[in-house]
Amino acid sequence: MPTRVVLVSLLAGAVAMACPLSAFAQAASTADPVAQATAPSAPATEPPPATAAVVEIDQTLVNLPTTQPLLRHHGYFRLTHRFARDLFRGSFGDLAQDFFSLDSGAVMGLEYRYGITSTLQAGAHRSTLGKTLEPFARWDVVRQSTHMPVSISPILSIEGQNNLRQDPQPGVSVTVSHVHSTWMSVYATPAYVHNSHTETLRLLHEGHMHDLGDAEDPDEHSTAVDTFYLGLGARVRVLETVSFAVESAPRISGYKPDYAAWGAAIEKETHGHVLQLNFGNSFSTTPGMIARGGAKGEVYLGFNLSRKF
Repeated sequence: MPTRVVLVSLLAGAVAMACPLSAFAQAASTADPVAQATAPSAPATEPPPATAAVVEIDQTLVNLPTTQPLLRHHGYFRLTHRFARDLFRGSFGDLAQDFFSLDSGAVMGLEYRYGITSTLQAGAHRSTLGKTLEPFARWDVVRQSTHMPVSISPILSIEGQNNLRQDPQPGVSVTVSHVHSTWMSVYATPAYVHNSHTETLRLLHEGHMHDLGDAEDPDEHSTAVDTFYLGLGARVRVLETVSFAVESAPRISGYKPDYAAWGAAIEKETHGHVLQLNFGNSFSTTPGMIARGGAKGEVYLGFNLSRKF
């Protein structure tokens, strides 16, 4: 009998506790629907503009800049590698014996840039070619949107050999881009480089004649010091993570030896990296190098590897 009393008491207590909870739940579920409808909700995050995120996968094409934004306090790293053997030199057997230029020496470059704000970034590029060091800064003035058909990004830079101790070459450029749908982006980069015909080169070229056959003799530009060129390029997405990139940088005026630098590449996105296999007629990775052009009839194999943090 005492056991039954205890069980009944426990059951009665449980029912007494459950009743207020069920009443509270019912009240909450039958709250005024008008009040619920008019209650302020958390603001929806505005979707990014349907532009560059899909096609603009890197800060560069091959060597020319793009307008891909770099988020505030985020970083970007790039490794450039250009094998020093001309793929057209010698026979196919010679090329295969050199493992398609992979056994040759190479010109390498390291680059890091940092997003100071969502529209302002700064960085530095270091190439083993002449120990060239190039600090630079970029400002994304305009971003493509439904009301603006292009993105515009001015760039200021200065580069010099021997870690910026020799032949300083300040430059300014403006990259204008347009992204078409989700599969193509096109770029134009007018650029001006001061002292692209460096003092070292002027001393080397004094009294020296170049044998270029019927081509324009660069000696007639030997007194020119600066170069104005127009970088043109495009990136086309062919698969979800595979793209093609092409570029060329014809010189418009000033010092323009040899031939316009060009590049073509196939690239793959994977886990935050962009791996690019490229071909071109020069080892150019900085504005001053691009201003001095590339070789006619020569093609070099290379690759770029980049990652955003």
